[in-house]
Amino acid sequence: MGRYRVEFYVDAKGRSQVQDWLENLKRHNPKLHAFALRLLRTLEEQGPDLRPPLAQPLAYLEAPIWELRHRTGIRLYYWRQGELLFIVAAGEVKDQNRPDPKLLNLAVQAYKAMKKGKVN
Repeated sequence: MGRYRVEFYVDAKGRSQVQDWLENLKRHNPKLHAFALRLLRTLEEQGPDLRPPLAQPLAYLEAPIWELRHRTGIRLYYWRQGELLFIVAAGEVKDQNRPDPKLLNLAVQAYKAMKKGKVN
């Protein structure tokens, strides 16, 4: 077990976009699923010590969201609360240089909901 605890964000309806994405990835692309799990373990072990190009803060957002990336196109979006890292959105991008706007929006909305206490 790592120094940090990784948890998947669960919305007010009890759903986790990240868990759903991982399950779909496991069924349809086991190799990419293994890369995603490796990224999660790395985050759990190193947390905020990770730096670009693997992890970077998205300072232009309305929330303290970080992007964890892999050369395969995997993107994981998360925020930190102490030793807890909330993975809030995940997916694959086609353009390595640009984040997925839908995933970013999901991450920001989830952060706002959490701040308002509207999560499980």
